[in-house]
Formats: sequence, structure tokens, C-alpha cells
Amino acid sequence: MHTTAQARAPRTFWWDRARPVDADAHPLRAVIFDVDALAQVGDDGDRVARTGLIDLVMSLFVAGIWVAVVSTRGRTWTEALVRQLVGEGLVETLVTADDVAEPDDETDLYRLALWELGITAEAALAFRGCARGFRAAGAAGLPTLTVTHGYLGGWASATGCRQLHRRWWIRRRRGEAA
Repeated sequence: MHTTAQARAPRTFWWDRARPVDADAHPLRAVIFDVDALAQVGDDGDRVARTGLIDLVMSLFVAGIWVAVVSTRGRTWTEALVRQLVGEGLVETLVTADDVAEPDDETDLYRLALWELGITAEAALAFRGCARGFRAAGAAGLPTLTVTHGYLGGWASATGCRQLHRRWWIRRRRGEAA
């Protein structure tokens, strides 16, 4: 038996609710590194992997997030360096100056990498090793981070990259709405 004095909570339907702030954020499907983000110059002048790079790449690989590398240098040199730093079979695509018509335009390297992966910039995150390439990745529409020391901290994993990617898109959407 129901009494009329009991207050019933109003029913809400999915179309009455506000959309989550990250409703339009695309899932992270790829991380694109430039060669400078992979390596730093060691004490003896050789290029060595940045601190935490191997752990980050392995975390991305295990999570099913593609890894791509872009370089303004030639394919032979870049392949040898990537093989030395990361190993075989972990990089989904490698785009070098040999692959584009205008090797000086770094934006084309990122666009070609996205095309080869079959995704849009909304589904990728870029790591740059120096500030000069930051604009090129941004011009390709990619959320971009500049790495100066190494891959340390909570964002140096697949989960951390997903969070960074999501936060970047949320901030961008809020900026567009304002």
C-alpha cells in the first residue's frame, strides 16, 4: 500500500542529462615520437634512449596503442637508430624525409604518419624532443608534449598518455565553447 505523502524522486532519462565533458574526446590510438624525443646525446657523444622510453613504448604496445616515429633525416639512418633504441617490431610506422616531397616541412611528416596509421589527429598524441618541432605537430592538429629530460612520472605509461590526451581535448573543447 502506497501513501500519497511519500515523495518520489523525479525520473530522468538519458536525453535529459548533461553530456559529459569528454563525450567528444576520441580514444587514444597512437603516439607519434620524433627522433629527438626518442634519444638524447650521451656522455660519449652517441645517441642513447631517454630515461623511461623503453618502459613507455612497451606500455603503449601492450595496451594496443600504436607507436610511430617521424624524422627529418633519411630512412637508413632513422631505421638504424630506432632499432637500436626501441628494438624490432614495436614501431607501427616510420616516416622520414625520404617519404615526403618537402623534407623541410615537418608538418607533412606528421600528416603522412597519421595517414599511414589510418587515423585522424584527434586519436593521436605527439612527443617532441625539442621546441622547434612543437609548432609542426600542432599545425598537423596533434596534441603535443615536448620532452626535455626523460619519460618519468605518472604520464610515462599508456594510462598516463590516455589521461593527457583526454585532458588536452577537454581543455580544447572548453576553449572553443567559450
